[in-house]
Amino acid sequence: MAIVVCPHCGKTKTVNATKFKGRKEPLKIRCTCRSVIRVFFEFRRAYRKETSLAGSYAKLPTCKEWGKMLVKNVSLTGIGFATLTMHNLTKNDELEVKFTLDVMKRPEIKKRVVVKVVKDKYIGCEFEDRGQFVNELGFYLMP
Repeated sequence: MAIVVCPHCGKTKTVNATKFKGRKEPLKIRCTCRSVIRVFFEFRRAYRKETSLAGSYAKLPTCKEWGKMLVKNVSLTGIGFATLTMHNLTKNDELEVKFTLDVMKRPEIKKRVVVKVVKDKYIGCEFEDRGQFVNELGFYLMP
């Protein structure tokens, strides 16, 4: 189930989103205030938490140069980050990323990732080994 909020009047409507999985065009929902809302539903394998964590990344296998990044979101399956400078990253590049979680113990997460999305300075990655740091990430991702 998904809750859609009308941006015009603030009223909410509950929608069974599973019926629209795989849909390419937006769903049009008419609010009681007569506004028409266009909605895309995004289906993910794992919960993704919005963040703002400093970190760094390097291209494998050499890891010669480390670039600075801002981790924008984290899940058990991957991360999304923004590079702070221009980059030459492309889809399927393998990287090593390092960032520190903003919790009391401040664990440093160091993982190998594969680039899945490149949009200007935004990079979406999938973890290669999901088992490593699963306890730290699982605790961090709890609502």
